Amino acid sequence: MSGKLSDKQRLRIQTRHKVSIQNYGYQPQALFWSNQEIQELRFQKLLEFLPDYIQVGGQEMWSLLDVGCGFADFYRYFQRHDLTPDYTGIDLSPDMVAGALALSKNLNIQVGELADFDYADNQFDFVMLSGALNEVVETEIEGTLSEQGNYAKSVISKMYQISKFGIAFNLLDRRYAWHQSRPDLQSFYPDEMLEFCQSFADEVVLIEGYLENDFTLYLTKTERSA
Repeated sequence: MSGKLSDKQRLRIQTRHKVSIQNYGYQPQALFWSNQEIQELRFQKLLEFLPDYIQVGGQEMWSLLDVGCGFADFYRYFQRHDLTPDYTGIDLSPDMVAGALALSKNLNIQVGELADFDYADNQFDFVMLSGALNEVVETEIEGTLSEQGNYAKSVISKMYQISKFGIAFNLLDRRYAWHQSRPDLQSFYPDEMLEFCQSFADEVVLIEGYLENDFTLYLTKTERSA
């Protein structure tokens, strides 16, 4: 299970995002969201993973790694809900990171995929990801179609490893016919991803029903493994 993109894969993804920003600017559509409302509905499901003492605006400092942060819209969503994590964002696209820093100048945001960083086990209280695993990585033209989904699983496993309390992320739902018309997007069967996550995580919760084509997973660490 490879957790590192090839140079060809990195260039393809970075180029796609560069063109998207040229077309849409610093808008959710540049991140391949249909609109801001859909983007923020996914954010809301991730926010609901946080403990109550954080959700109600507790002052205790907590750290968050946002994997594939795009323009760091998730951070500003937290701000609007009176939440101020010790935020770190990473994104493979230099253009996305430049956009994020233009919108929020003082944030800690770096260019790279998760495997580029030597994060320690349990380094971040929480690790989250929204939409960053929607793009197909393993393709037929690159001869890696038989490995489709392996990169995503590797990223999820690493996220869990470097979190202290747990992770939350969303994926596209393969049960609906829409995915056949979007070969550029990667989707998964919820039950299969649930089983995969249960193979290593202490507690796993599957969240469905908020959008037809999307699901969210919460992976929590118990005190024994944190």
